[in-house]
Amino acid sequence: MLHKSTTRQVRSDDETQVAKATAYAWFNNCRPVVLTAVGDGQLKGLDDQYRALLAASERATLRSRYLAIVKQTKNLLSQVKVDQALALAAGNTLPQHATVDDAPDFSPLVLDAKMQAILVNRWQECVKCVTVGAALSAVVMMGGMLEGLLLARVNQLKDKSPVFKAANAPKDKAGSPLKLKEWGLKNYLDVAHELTWISKTTKDVGEVVRDYRNYIHPQKEHSHGVSISADDARTLWEIAKSVARQVLKP
Repeated sequence: MLHKSTTRQVRSDDETQVAKATAYAWFNNCRPVVLTAVGDGQLKGLDDQYRALLAASERATLRSRYLAIVKQTKNLLSQVKVDQALALAAGNTLPQHATVDDAPDFSPLVLDAKMQAILVNRWQECVKCVTVGAALSAVVMMGGMLEGLLLARVNQLKDKSPVFKAANAPKDKAGSPLKLKEWGLKNYLDVAHELTWISKTTKDVGEVVRDYRNYIHPQKEHSHGVSISADDARTLWEIAKSVARQVLKP
């Protein structure tokens, strides 16, 4: 993705958000799995590179700097695979790090029984898509489910004025807040963080689901040169579950 553009600095939201979310996905989802298999010894260098990637995403960083970080990260990951081949191949502890796929109790957030059933069905469909390797379909379902949960959190409020008065609430050209039906997942995540429903890390990581969900458009997948693998879908599902469970907290 970073190779596709020729601008000297990386400034676009698409690029910086994917970089940021990739770093958070390492620390929150991937690292604990690798740590169990191979131990902490070889992970310091990787941690440093992912921190550098995270730092780069917070400002207008030179594209050459990004590419150097990504190249070094790839080399270090490859070295771990070579040095720890037996431990990684055994893999008998790795699945234990996947969180349960059982649908949570949606009743504290949604009183309507029919809507609860719909959300449970969407959750289960995400699981099915991930299980059979339907990666793109899985990510599309995840994004829709998270939008539904965040909208339910908004609708739970008797007074919705804080939502529309939030600095991150999307606005029209006249400066008036858009109706909820015009909001996207990024808007919901931004406002949810502003209202302290989710942490900043959860917001940033959640946005990678939004970014990958956009690859439902064939032209975007083609222009970015990015495809979603079954492994990507499994990682994104862990992220989506984490976001959902935080939204469900009182």
